[in-house]
Order: sequence, then structure tokens, then C-alpha cells
Amino acid sequence: KVSELASMVEREPFRPFIVRLNNGAKYHFKTRRDLGASKDCHMLFYFGDAGENVRIDAESVVEVFER
Repeated sequence: KVSELASMVEREPFRPFIVRLNNGAKYHFKTRRDLGASKDCHMLFYFGDAGENVRIDAESVVEVFER
């Protein structure tokens, strides 16, 4: 999943995408400002509405898809 995440994170222009985790949680990255990532994309950071900030380990991602 790391290579799939990296392609979504680094593509230009940015296009919204969703990640689904192994616990069933989904995170919608609507804009580039919703996103932070380590250089190797093993760790993502979701900056959501109302101050929701989530650290996402690539190992917990089961699905990545365009919105």
C-alpha cells in the first residue's frame, strides 16, 4: 500500500482520495491541506474538520481510492 499511497500523495495536480483502515475507519483527503506525509509515505497525517487530527500508519491501510 505504501507505493499506492505515495502515488496519491505526490500526484500533481492533487485529486481527492479516501483511505480505509483495517478498523473500518475512512478518511477523506479533500484538499492538499488535509494531508501530511513522511518522506517514505509509511506515515500519513489527516487534518480534518473541527480539529480532527489523525496519524495513519501505512500498515493499517486496506484500501485507497479516488473520491
